[in-house]
Amino acid sequence: MDFLPEQMKAQADVWNYSGAVKIVNESEELLLDMTTLKTYDTFSKIIVESYSKAIITTKEILTLLYNGFPEGAMALSRILYESMVVMRFLYSHKDNEQLLQRYIDDFSVKVSRDKIKYYSYILEYSQDDNERNEAQRLKVIARKEHNKLKDKYSEFLSYNKQGNYLHDYWWIGDVLPSRSFGAVQNEMTLENLKILYVLSCYRAHSGVVGNAVRFGTMLDESTPSTKGSLNGFQVPLCFSLVCFGILTETTFDCIGGDCQGIVDGIEQIIAPFEDYLYR
Repeated sequence: MDFLPEQMKAQADVWNYSGAVKIVNESEELLLDMTTLKTYDTFSKIIVESYSKAIITTKEILTLLYNGFPEGAMALSRILYESMVVMRFLYSHKDNEQLLQRYIDDFSVKVSRDKIKYYSYILEYSQDDNERNEAQRLKVIARKEHNKLKDKYSEFLSYNKQGNYLHDYWWIGDVLPSRSFGAVQNEMTLENLKILYVLSCYRAHSGVVGNAVRFGTMLDESTPSTKGSLNGFQVPLCFSLVCFGILTETTFDCIGGDCQGIVDGIEQIIAPFEDYLYR
């Protein structure tokens, strides 16, 4: 542990950790209350599942911030942002059942594709004949499922030297001119959050910025830095809670429920630190 418990608690009190935890808990309780014995349409099911994951991710972010790891918190904030952008996009097209079904089927596309890769690995490296035979059998099943999905969505296939395939954002279909996250992001016109998304990507990928530049610290080339930091919480705190707040509004606007108290609570927590978002 890089810090004493009393140090972490004192710093967490500065940015109202307990208040943030309370907000997440209230969001969780409201979601569970709204989903009990309910039957949802396709989009509502999608957004409930996405919001459930957002709650978990926000808990993880707050835990990292409490323990002095703002870089890790910023990397995880990327997940919230991307989920928020996609959910807003789907919400703006919630009456497009074909788009929603493609989004759901994309999970099966990725699972079947990854199964093929895994079973191919077993076939190449395993020395156990029984294991290899079973891998071959399961690979055939996965390949049939994958080909079935490619046939179903043949009009959205992309092509390269290895053949045809379904690109990561193929499910956008003909809704936008370009099938990419950037196109979805531009459609949602979230200009004030884009630069923070870039910062979160830096924290998730290797590179000069991601490896060397840290929140709340000065780079000292004479000493390797392996410690956390109780400073630098402002950007990941605000970025993650803003994204979580938008996801909250989108979710409960869809399934019903009064989330205004949650949104107001988020605004109160980030208000003292919002200036850090524009430096």
